Amino acid sequence: MKMENETAIITGSTSGIGKTLAKLFLQEGAKVAICSRNKEKVNQTLTELKEKHRDNVIGVVCDVSDPMAVKNLVNKTIEAFGGVRILVANAGFNLSYGPFECLSLDRASKEANLVIGTNLIGVIHSISAVIPHMKNQGYGRVITLAGGGADRPLEHMTIYSASKGGVLALSKCLALEFKQNPEDIKLNIFFPGMIHTNLMRNTCVIEEWRDEDEFREELDLMMKFVATDIEESCKKVIPYVLPSCKSNGKSFRGFSLFKLIRGFRKVNKETKKLAKSKKS
Repeated sequence: MKMENETAIITGSTSGIGKTLAKLFLQEGAKVAICSRNKEKVNQTLTELKEKHRDNVIGVVCDVSDPMAVKNLVNKTIEAFGGVRILVANAGFNLSYGPFECLSLDRASKEANLVIGTNLIGVIHSISAVIPHMKNQGYGRVITLAGGGADRPLEHMTIYSASKGGVLALSKCLALEFKQNPEDIKLNIFFPGMIHTNLMRNTCVIEEWRDEDEFREELDLMMKFVATDIEESCKKVIPYVLPSCKSNGKSFRGFSLFKLIRGFRKVNKETKKLAKSKKS
C-alpha cells in the first residue's frame, strides 16, 4: 500500500470529494481524520468508514472558519495518530448561482462572509494550524483545492470564484515560501473538475434572475456531458501526497481538458434544442 505510514487530515470529508479522498487514502493504508460542521454527518461517515478501517479513522466536528475548531481538529489528530503528515484543505461550498448584480448589499455581504469564510479563510486556518507540526517533523504534504473560477472567470459564481482565486494566490505564495525553507514541505493545488457533489446540488439560483427548473435542466446536461468521475479525479491527488512527490506550487487537474471543452459544446447544442422545443 502506497500510504501505509501516512497520517492525513481531510477537511469537508463527510461527502463528495473529501469523502472520496478519505476512502482512497484509507484503502492505501493511511490513517485519516475526517471532519465537517455537521455532527450527524461526521458520526454517520465515521461509522461507515470504521466498518472496514477501524482505528485508522477518526471523526471530528469542525467548522474551518473557526480557528479554535481547527486547532482542536489538529490536536485530536496528533493525539490519535501521533502526527500530521498530510493536509487536504478541501472544505468549501457555494450558496447562489446568478449575476452578482442581482444580489442585494445585505445578501452579498452575508454570502461573502460565509463562502469566503469557509473556502479561503478556512484554508488559511487549516494550513496555519498544521505548519508548526510539519516544520517540527521536517516533513509535510499540503493539497489545496482551487476549483472553478480560480484562474479564469466563472460566470454567475462570482463570490465563489473570488474565494477560489484567493486560494490559488495563497497556495502559490506559500509554496514559494516552502521552497526557501530546509524542511521537506510541499504544497500543490488540485483542480478536480466539474463533479456532481453537494456544492452543485445545494447551490440555489437567484430567483430574481431565472427559473430554478430551467437551471436544473441545464445542470443535468452539464452532468451528462461535462462531469468528471469523482473517483478517477480524486486518484490524481495520491502522487502529490507521497514522500516521492517533488512538485511544489504545481496546479494539477483531475479531469481531461479536451473532454471538458467537447462537453461544453454538446451542452450548448442541447440547450439550444431545449429552447427551440419550448418555443414550438
